[in-house]
Amino acid sequence: MKETANDKTTFLRIKKENAEDLLRLIHKEFKKILVIDRKKKILYEGEYVLFPLVDSREIIKKVSENISKSLTFDFCFRNGIINPKNKFKSINDVLINKISPKMLKFIPKSYDIIGNIAILEFDLIDRSNIEEISHFKKAVAEAVISINKAVKTVYEKKSEIKDIYRLRELNLISGIDIHETIYKENNCTFKLNVKNVYFTPRLVYERKRITSSDIKINENIFDLFAGVGTFSIQLAKIHNVKVFSFDINPHAYNYLKENIKLNKLEGLVYPYNLDIRDLINPTNKIGNSLKTSADRIIMNLPESSINYIDVACYLMKTQGGFIHIYQFCEKPNPIKKAINNIKKSLSRYGWSIDNIIKSKVVKAYSPKSDLIVVDLKIKPIYNKIIS
Repeated sequence: MKETANDKTTFLRIKKENAEDLLRLIHKEFKKILVIDRKKKILYEGEYVLFPLVDSREIIKKVSENISKSLTFDFCFRNGIINPKNKFKSINDVLINKISPKMLKFIPKSYDIIGNIAILEFDLIDRSNIEEISHFKKAVAEAVISINKAVKTVYEKKSEIKDIYRLRELNLISGIDIHETIYKENNCTFKLNVKNVYFTPRLVYERKRITSSDIKINENIFDLFAGVGTFSIQLAKIHNVKVFSFDINPHAYNYLKENIKLNKLEGLVYPYNLDIRDLINPTNKIGNSLKTSADRIIMNLPESSINYIDVACYLMKTQGGFIHIYQFCEKPNPIKKAINNIKKSLSRYGWSIDNIIKSKVVKAYSPKSDLIVVDLKIKPIYNKIIS
């Protein structure tokens, strides 16, 4: 059975031999304005083609005025039939004619999808018209849902990342008010709550890159800021390694434990709920047991990872090993600044850079700074006394 729209649709009826001319004329005259409603099927009646028009009196009036000068046609009303093949390419396509043209520039250029939850960030300069802004945000959220069939919930970022758990406030714009979701990445499954753990899907290629590194069997890998385990579990998924995963957030720790069970792993993941700074406390039993045992360390806390170099040096095997460290560094020359930061910090604790394997800009973080990753091998300064 064909699915029909709820109400009558205005169609432009024109002879078949003039249909192509009509489409060319619409494209020329209306460029960025949507005229034909792609959500509904084009109909055919005898020698006529019926094009469904968008539900806008203003647009229909403009069509009548501009097209009638060149082609003969008329308008008619029919039950619109939903077009199952219609797929909008972007939320901009969905929103044409649905929001004020002046608001088009405020449509987010990108957004995060985590399982069945989408998270948007708006940059609205003029906040004076609250009603218009509320309508705009709702329309954008509904557009996101319409082009992402898995998405059931849309939140707006309402604050910067804050506190030691790196959380932000989220405000529901559209859909079901759910916080927990299942996210899949690189053949791994992760359960998480977007409101009580930090998570970003934007490092998917970084996690794949690190996982694809030249990792040896039985390596001891330390994930110092593990979150729900996205690095740790992907590493243990395909490598026979031991991954020691730490996070200070008890919610992240609980999801980490659950995600270990959700995934079939080649290696082992050992979860810990603690502040990694405690590891270097002489009375800390976990720190004492793990001292000088790391072959590889992941430091994905770009705001302050450089402040934990002493912990990494404490955990690293005495002959040295690998570090993957992420930092936010100001432009210009952010990579150079990142490397200099590492050199200075390592030297304070009797270590130096043996080899820089890779250094790059992962992504722009702000107009003034970039997210930088440096993969390096470190070695002890030979004249130091190793305790």
